[in-house]
Amino acid sequence: MSGIDETRLRRAFLEEAEELSQKLGESLMALEADRANAQLLNEVFRLTHSLKSESALMGFATLSKLAHRMEDVLGLARGGSFTLGKPAMDSLFAGADLLAEMMAAIGKGGSDEDFTTAEVLQGLSAASGNGHARPQDAAPAQGPPARQSAGPPGIPPAPGAPAPIMLGDFEKLQLAEARDRGEALLRLTVDVDEGEPMKFPRAYLVFSNLEAVSNVVKVVPPMEGETADDSLYGRTTVLLTSGSEGEVMKAASGVDQIAGVKIERCRFDAFLSGAAAFSAPAAAPETATTTAGQDEQVRRNESASDARRAGPVEKTSIRVDTRKLDDLWSLIAELVLHKSHIARLSEDISRGKDVHSVREELVESFDSLDKISSGMQQAMMDTRMISISVIFSKFPRLVRDLSRKLGKPVDLVLSGEDTEIDRSIVEALSDPLTHIIRNSLDHGIEFPEERVRRGKNDKGRVSVSARRQGGNIVIELEDDGRGMDPESIRRKAVGMGMSGAESFTEAQLLDLVFLPGFSTKEVVTDLSGRGVGMDVVATRVRGDLKGDVVLRTEQNRGTRVTLFLPLTLTIVNALLVRGDAQLYALPLTDVDSTAKLVSTEIRGEEGRESALWMEEETPVFSLGALFGGGRRRADEYFAAVLRNGDRKAYLVVDELIEEREVVIKPVDDLLNSQKMFSGVSVLENGKLVFILDTSFIRREHF
Repeated sequence: MSGIDETRLRRAFLEEAEELSQKLGESLMALEADRANAQLLNEVFRLTHSLKSESALMGFATLSKLAHRMEDVLGLARGGSFTLGKPAMDSLFAGADLLAEMMAAIGKGGSDEDFTTAEVLQGLSAASGNGHARPQDAAPAQGPPARQSAGPPGIPPAPGAPAPIMLGDFEKLQLAEARDRGEALLRLTVDVDEGEPMKFPRAYLVFSNLEAVSNVVKVVPPMEGETADDSLYGRTTVLLTSGSEGEVMKAASGVDQIAGVKIERCRFDAFLSGAAAFSAPAAAPETATTTAGQDEQVRRNESASDARRAGPVEKTSIRVDTRKLDDLWSLIAELVLHKSHIARLSEDISRGKDVHSVREELVESFDSLDKISSGMQQAMMDTRMISISVIFSKFPRLVRDLSRKLGKPVDLVLSGEDTEIDRSIVEALSDPLTHIIRNSLDHGIEFPEERVRRGKNDKGRVSVSARRQGGNIVIELEDDGRGMDPESIRRKAVGMGMSGAESFTEAQLLDLVFLPGFSTKEVVTDLSGRGVGMDVVATRVRGDLKGDVVLRTEQNRGTRVTLFLPLTLTIVNALLVRGDAQLYALPLTDVDSTAKLVSTEIRGEEGRESALWMEEETPVFSLGALFGGGRRRADEYFAAVLRNGDRKAYLVVDELIEEREVVIKPVDDLLNSQKMFSGVSVLENGKLVFILDTSFIRREHF
C-alpha cells in the first residue's frame, strides 16, 4: 500500500476515539443525573455518532455497529418516542464500557472482532422497547453482516427504477435535523457489475464508504440486521444527507466492480410529509460511473481493513496547552538573540579586540543564558504537566457502579481537579486510587440501616482532593464510614504468626494494611478480601512513584488515606552528600534538615543506635553501613535528618556538599539489586550521582 502509514492512521484514530469515549462516559453520568436536559442528550448523541463514524472509517465494523445502535436509542429519546429510564441508561453505560474495552484492545494490537456484543445489543433493544433496535442485532458482529437466504424483505423494484424508501419516525427526525443544518438530501442508486458473482460485499463497501463521509438514513435492500438475497444487491438505493455531493460521489464510485452510480438531489418535504416511496428529484439527476479515482479509494479501503488487526500502537503524541508552547517559543527566541550576541563577541575577540573590553558583555550574556536555560527547563516541565482531572473524572462512574452493586448510596465529592502533575505519575496513579475508593465503599461505608443506627446520614460520603504542597502533590481520600479497628488488625496479625504483633503501636498496626495478602475481611468477594488492594497502593506509590502513603482512621468516624507524591519523576531537588569516594543525592522532599552529631551523643550498639533530635529519641543510620561497610570513627559526624510522616531518623554521611537540581535517569538492575536507588544522574564534570531511595531506609529501618 503506497502513501498511507497504517500505524499512524490507527494512532490518530485511537487518540481521537479515546477522547470521545472519555467525554461520552462523563456526559452519560451527567445525563443520568438530569435526564430531562435536552442539551446533555444532544451531546451524548453527538459523541456516539462521532465514535460510529470514526470507527466505520477505519473499518472497525463491530465497534461502529454498537455505537450505531446506541445512537439509535438516543435518537428515539431525542425524538420523544420514549424516556430514558434506568434500563436504557444501564444499557448505554454498558455500551460505553464495551466501546472503551474494544479501543483498549485495538491499542494493544487486538481487534474489535474479538468481542461479543450480543448481550449489550439485546439490552439496548429491550430498553428502547421498539423494533428499531432489532432482535437480529443481538448476534455477534463479525465483519460485514452475513447474507441471508430467506429472500427479500419486499418486492424488488422494476428494472431502472429506484427502490421504494419507507421512513420511520427516527429517520424523519434525522432528515429534519439535516435540513436545519443546511445539508442536501441525496438518493444514490448503485449498480454492481452483472458479472460480479458476489454482489453484497461490493454494495457493502459502498455503504461503508458513504457512512464515513455522510449521514446514511436508509438503505434498500438493508445492509444490517436481516439482509436480502445476494442477487438483490445488484442495485442498491441509499438515502443520505451531506454537505458535499462531491465527497459522496467519490466514496460511492471508489469501489471496484461498480458499474454505475446515479445521484439525485431530493426534496426534504416529500419525505417528511408522509410515507414517500418515490420522491421526485428537485433537479436533474446526475449519473456517474467508476473513475480513475477509484484506485485510491480502494487503497483506502484496504488500509482500513489492514488496520483492524495490527501490532500494538504506542502513544507518541501529547496534547499541550498552546499557552505553554508560546512561553517556550518566547524563550527560544531570546536564546537565538543571545546566541547571535555571543557570536558577535567571539568575532570581536578573534579580530584582536581587547578581551577586557568585552568581558562585561560576556558576563551579562552568560547570566541571561543561565536565566533562559532555567526558564526553558521549567517550560519543558510544564509541557509534561497535566491536570489530575483526567483521573478524577473516572471516579463518579466508579462510585456509581460500586454503590449500586453493594446497595450503599454514596455521595462523591471532588476538589482540586485542576491540580497539575507530571503525566508519567498520572498514568501510574489510576490503579492505587481506584483500589482505595473500592476499599472505602466495600470496607468503610456502612449499609444505610447501620449508618442510621449509628446516628449518621443514611447516605455515605467519599471525598477525593488534590493540592500542591511545596515540592509535593498531596492527594487525600476520605470516607465517613466505620473506620478501622486497630485491635481487629492486631488479632489478625497474631493469627498470622507475626512476631511482636502483641506490642505493636497503632501506627505500626495500620502499616500492616499495606502488606501483601493482609486483609481483615472474613469473606472474600469480587471486590475485596484477598489483601491485594492496599498492597498495590503501597507498591505503586512508595516504590514506583517515589512517594509515600499515610493512613489515619477513627472508629465510627471514618478513614483518611493521604498520598504524598513528587511533582515530577524527571527532575528532583536534592541534597548532594558523599559516602567514601561516591556521591549520592537525597531528595529534599525526604530531608527535614541537616545536623552535626557529636560521637558522645550517639547511644546503643551499631545497627541499633540513636540520638536525641528535638528532645526525641531518634534512630541513627550510617550511609556506609547501608552498603555493607561501617561508620568511620570520629568525634563529630555530619548527618541528614530524614522524615517519614511524624517520624525522623539521622543518616550519617562523610560530607554534606550542596543542594541542587538533578536530572533522574534510570539505573540498571545490575547496579541496583537491593533496590536502594531510585535513579542515577550525571554531573557536568561527568561524575555519577546515585539518587538514594529513602523509602528503602524507611521500610527496612524505621
